[in-house]
Amino acid sequence: MTKQRRLTTVEKVLFLKTVDIFAHADIEELGRIAGLMEEVRFASGETIYHEGETVEAIYVILEGRAAVERNGKIMREAAQKEVLGILAALDLYSALYTVAAREPIDALKLNVQDFQDVLSSDFQLVKAVFRVLAQRLRESA
Repeated sequence: MTKQRRLTTVEKVLFLKTVDIFAHADIEELGRIAGLMEEVRFASGETIYHEGETVEAIYVILEGRAAVERNGKIMREAAQKEVLGILAALDLYSALYTVAAREPIDALKLNVQDFQDVLSSDFQLVKAVFRVLAQRLRESA
């Protein structure tokens, strides 16, 4: 990862407030989540997840775009404010898709165990996650 300015916890909270699954969380909860997140960078062409592999973290895209593929076919593109790996993080199964950076990606990383711990204490966040997953299902139908 190249040297760059790191986001403060407050900046992470403000960004998370604009992400659909975190929009209804209160500021204290977002502060807790932000404190658990690590900034990461993926180079253009770098694979974030491989279809069939275990997902150990979710990623919230700060900047950049990723291709979401299944069986070698691009299903959709993910961009700023989108969360990657959420389904596999919920059911603890392997990734359904291969996700690769189409351009450099800056993201916030949250380990699956931390994500599940957060969900266990915040029902509003659970509802938001289900809304996002339902929307994705509708879009892919």
